[in-house]
Amino acid sequence: MGSIIDRYLVREVVLTWLAVSLVLWLILVSARLSRYLAQAAAGELPGAAVFRLLGLKSVEFLVFIMPLALFLGVMLGLGRLYKDSEMAALAACGVGTARLYRPLMALALVAALALGWAALYLVPHTAALGYEVRVQAQQTADISGIGAGRFKEIRGGAVVFYVESISRDRSTMQKVFVHARGEEVDRVIVADSAYQTWDPETGDRFLVLVDGKRYEGRPGQADFRVLEFRQHGVLLEPGAASGFRKEDATPSHELWASSDRRQQAELQWRLSVPLAALALVFMAVPLCRTTPRQGRYGRLAVGVLAFIVYYNLMGTARVWLEQGVLPPAIGIWWVHVLPVLLGVLLLQWPRLRRRWVRA
Repeated sequence: MGSIIDRYLVREVVLTWLAVSLVLWLILVSARLSRYLAQAAAGELPGAAVFRLLGLKSVEFLVFIMPLALFLGVMLGLGRLYKDSEMAALAACGVGTARLYRPLMALALVAALALGWAALYLVPHTAALGYEVRVQAQQTADISGIGAGRFKEIRGGAVVFYVESISRDRSTMQKVFVHARGEEVDRVIVADSAYQTWDPETGDRFLVLVDGKRYEGRPGQADFRVLEFRQHGVLLEPGAASGFRKEDATPSHELWASSDRRQQAELQWRLSVPLAALALVFMAVPLCRTTPRQGRYGRLAVGVLAFIVYYNLMGTARVWLEQGVLPPAIGIWWVHVLPVLLGVLLLQWPRLRRRWVRA
């Protein structure tokens, strides 16, 4: 009998959880798709990179909406049982609120383990790939903005280059002329071909010229130097890829060993995903308790408001940790205690109310 009730409750919650997850995920993905399409229309991203970036970003969206979706799944699933008086029938059979926790917390524990692995290992990996794809896409967009047979100025006119033709895949330029103005000497470079690259450590973006000559000197003076080269790099933009390794793309094992406050805050934020799943399910069980007249959505607005406060407090605690207001030992952990305390208060509220009425 007990296993049948457990399976029934889990099925009711899981189906609602998956439906809510799909709706929330589609909303976030649609909003991000509109943003990427606007960037592609403005020439900031090539069209081919839009769906690659969207696919990588959607993984992060899916992981971080799962605690909220699970919370709403419990609220809506149990809310239907209260509305149809099924919870009253279960209570008559001896299945009380405490008995509901066994299958639901087991489900929350399995979800927390999966979300913890995803938040600690999968999301940083996809975030790093996303930054890499974005940098490469920005380089491609820069090349695609270069027209063959036209001069182009960069770095405020300090560097001017001319391209005779561009390959079909827009990755290589042929017959390149570069004029770079310096404080002491000017440089004129001609090369058979060129391509762009970037340094992932410094974020500098370079134009690599292949098989050419470099002329150094001042116009009107005879002390010119002529150098031949196989490959020669010209700095196009310093720090173009800065932020490639942001905290959200840093591997978790590096965060564990770091004493930097921003990285400690990022680690605690990742660990907050599985903790939030457990805390929200614990709070949802007594919070969704309603009467048949209140309907399925009787406490949903209260639950959403509680989640908003909870999520905003996590963000505030993260900022306080980064700024040194809170020590790492306290960090974001204290926020996860609040929904548990609220759940305990809601569980004890009928008994406390009876005592208050008697008094």
